[in-house]
Amino acid sequence: MSSSSSQQPPAEPTATNNSNDQTEEQNEDSSSKPVLALPAPGDFSSMTSGAPSLEVNGQDIKLDLIGPVVVNEDGTMSRIDNWHEMTDIEKANVRRILLKRNNTRLTRLRAERDQANADEEAAAASSKDK
Repeated sequence: MSSSSSQQPPAEPTATNNSNDQTEEQNEDSSSKPVLALPAPGDFSSMTSGAPSLEVNGQDIKLDLIGPVVVNEDGTMSRIDNWHEMTDIEKANVRRILLKRNNTRLTRLRAERDQANADEEAAAASSKDK
């Protein structure tokens, strides 16, 4: 049996295949867009009433939607990009872990800052004595 005689030529793409390819390309384009850190102005009506809020340009912004602040090792701060996609259980676990980790990091950073200030004061005092 010869494999060349049993092979069929590849089928031409149909209109359905083309539209599926276009849809996949559109989905890839939309998934590569960055997620905004703040909700769009029109999304405020879907927010919960019990969350802390901040008034910006006359509109209340519920801070629960942007998630907790993460203190990084170097003292910079950031937020969790996918906070709005997390379930309530995931959010509770993240809050619990972040509270402990942020407190540990802030304590360490404050101690480093205080030590650096003490070292500067000691260096300044010793340079005045000379």
